Amino acid sequence: MIMTQFFPPETYAGANRIGPMAAVLAGRFEVTVVTVKPGYPSPEYYAGVSLEEHDAALPCRVLRAAPFRPHRGGMVFRTLREHALAARLALRAAGPADVVIASSPSMFLGPAGLAVARAKRARFVWDVRDITWGYARDIVGRASPAMAAASWALQEYMRRVLVRADLVVGASEGITRMLVESGAEPERAVTVPNGISEGMLKEILRSVPGPPETKPRPLVAYAGLIGYNQHLEALVEAARALPGADFVIAGEGPELPLLRRKARGLGNVSFPGYLRREEVLGLYRRSDVLFAQARDTPVINATMVPVKLFEYMAAGRPVVYAGRGIAVGLLRRAGCAITVPPEDPATLRNAIGLLSREPGLRRELGRRGREFVCANCCRETLMEELSLALEERFFRRGAVVV
Repeated sequence: MIMTQFFPPETYAGANRIGPMAAVLAGRFEVTVVTVKPGYPSPEYYAGVSLEEHDAALPCRVLRAAPFRPHRGGMVFRTLREHALAARLALRAAGPADVVIASSPSMFLGPAGLAVARAKRARFVWDVRDITWGYARDIVGRASPAMAAASWALQEYMRRVLVRADLVVGASEGITRMLVESGAEPERAVTVPNGISEGMLKEILRSVPGPPETKPRPLVAYAGLIGYNQHLEALVEAARALPGADFVIAGEGPELPLLRRKARGLGNVSFPGYLRREEVLGLYRRSDVLFAQARDTPVINATMVPVKLFEYMAAGRPVVYAGRGIAVGLLRRAGCAITVPPEDPATLRNAIGLLSREPGLRRELGRRGREFVCANCCRETLMEELSLALEERFFRRGAVVV
């Protein structure tokens, strides 16, 4: 049984991880997915989708609760709503299970998944894609004594879940290290990194066959969540200093209204909102440079590899990444990006300006990224490691290991 906030037909990063996970595990186990009706960024985007037909075509059973809008309200209200989401999914988790997997980014699915697993006398696996409680510490932990106490209490709450998990799964080596440092037993921790699904890779290769024709105004694009950790104000400031280039910032998120205000009066910046998959592919096809950024915090630097980077590389476009940490290491291994310090509009402007003037460099970086992701980052292959880990740890000759 997999409990998750995001699941196809959504195309958010969480859904892109859990979709292949469920499909691969279904090749070895009977799988039930407990999730919500699609609601990211809004349920209205899925008005024409037949969930019955979609779910019936999957190799697993799908149980759905009411949709959930993740970015409504302030921090306290969102925390209460995520608790309610976890409770709804726990109540929807009907039927027997030998293993219960709870997947972030909603951290409160961890405690809920543990409760469901214990009620079913099942093993509990926590798939952690984000150290969300660590982000909270970086954001508010030092703001006041009260907020510091709340941050400590949240970390302790999650630590108690970690030490009781039968297996924790980190979506990066950095996440796994931090989970162990937080209390998970090393022998009960594995890494199953993110990547790109076979289907999405084939779709991108077909839809974005090669670099675009050189044009007078290069196009720089960002596609993804517009949130606090992405801090896209630096990209708006770079656009202000580069009037000869066009910038597209596609997506939804809590920081979008602020970003629109910052870009007021700039004719070379557009905000198309949330894009469906075919629209994202069209944006990749038109783009000359693809951009991503992550804030400079200890937790982010140690754990975060933005999933969009794998799609960017598959698109065969050069990447400008403003950040530090393990994501920089990945991009340097691929040789496909210019990396700059985060939240530094001047350096970012210079990197984008260089790529705008050098079509040969753009083509070379794009080629390297596409070759790297095709050779190393297939999600289905990576998820096979999880499938094998579950079988070896919890099952022997078809019986649950107790």
